[in-house]
Amino acid sequence: MDHLFNMDNPLFRTIGKLADLVWVNVLTLLCALPVVTAGASFSAMYYLLLRMAENDQGALTRGFFRAFRENFRNATKAWLVELAVLALYLYNLYLLRAGILDGYGALKDLSFALIVVILFLTVVVGNYIFALLARYENGLRKTVKNAFLLMFAFFPRSLCMGIIMLFPLALMMLSNYFFWLWCLYGLAYPGYVIAMLMVAIFRRTEKTER
Repeated sequence: MDHLFNMDNPLFRTIGKLADLVWVNVLTLLCALPVVTAGASFSAMYYLLLRMAENDQGALTRGFFRAFRENFRNATKAWLVELAVLALYLYNLYLLRAGILDGYGALKDLSFALIVVILFLTVVVGNYIFALLARYENGLRKTVKNAFLLMFAFFPRSLCMGIIMLFPLALMMLSNYFFWLWCLYGLAYPGYVIAMLMVAIFRRTEKTER
């Protein structure tokens, strides 16, 4: 019976981690609300999630805001570029849906598919960039280069990461009920799964560099 209520019990550790992920999600959303600060918020989120994936999380709130401050400049630059790319291609999707290429058949379908692929890869690269900023002290240019290299070097895993991150957004579009769940879980929970995949990738690349 004492073992059942021991805080080191796997059940309590799991419940504690789930609660921690909710708090990480709330912190990330609150600090991303100004939009401009979203990049720093995502980088701080990955700082915590990568540590949690390695069972070395420390203080959540203090760690989040420390990473937020330290990576603010580079993460904001990367986010603004990513945001511009997303806005550009989302606008192109809007034009396609509005009928700008109606009558061109295969060209419209090809353009739609190409834009969706570019948007998807932009999200994947963005995840790598924010995670790399959180883990390594490299310049922004080198971080972006490494993000592209990792995406293509581990493309099957990268594909899974993109699907994992976008799946909650797809659910949110189905019902307002999923919107409220997304506010509690939609970034940190899929982000934690992605962080576990990234930890394996980072450890592998770190070994090859030694």
